[in-house]
Amino acid sequence: MNIFFDLDGTLLDSKPRLYQLFQHLVSESELSFDEYWDLKKNKIGHKEILRTKFLYSDKDVFSFEKAWMEKIEKLEWLALDHPFEGITDYLTELGKHHSLYLVTARQFEQIAIEQITTFGWNKIFKMILVTGQKKEKYELINTSVFVSKEDWFIGDTGKDIQTGKRLGINTAAVLTGFLSKEKLEEYAPDIIAGGVPELGHFVNT
Repeated sequence: MNIFFDLDGTLLDSKPRLYQLFQHLVSESELSFDEYWDLKKNKIGHKEILRTKFLYSDKDVFSFEKAWMEKIEKLEWLALDHPFEGITDYLTELGKHHSLYLVTARQFEQIAIEQITTFGWNKIFKMILVTGQKKEKYELINTSVFVSKEDWFIGDTGKDIQTGKRLGINTAAVLTGFLSKEKLEEYAPDIIAGGVPELGHFVNT
């Protein structure tokens, strides 16, 4: 069985990186960590946050988005990421019985691989697929791996669930990422779990 994992928000807690970068770029922001993520979990994007709470113009929003993409995968910001508790042990055990794939929408493949290697995960995944912000996850998987209806896609966003459904495989959503349970339910995943290790026997069959 093939099991496809998203990275940020699914295996890695990247919330501190995203929040700290937002605060860095929006110097006038007094949003707390929880306030910021309450907005994001309810699918309120940066554009709306900047316009409604900080009265940013279209030009200001464009400048923010440009700076965000330039900085979000810099090493000094990536250093704020850390694996969720129990992830490495869970992946190691799961990889003994199934083929694991990592599929991420990161911009830079080599930087993503280097970060994954620091956690020892490069030895666990059969393949690491990086969109480079140029391809869809569906396209990467569909052209690289033969999938069957028994396979799984595990992620934290609606887009991840849509990708799995488009591939015709099982889908699992986790609450460790960027959307609330209510928002994830709108995409009708097969399973919603608090975190990857909680999926347990559902994907280990």
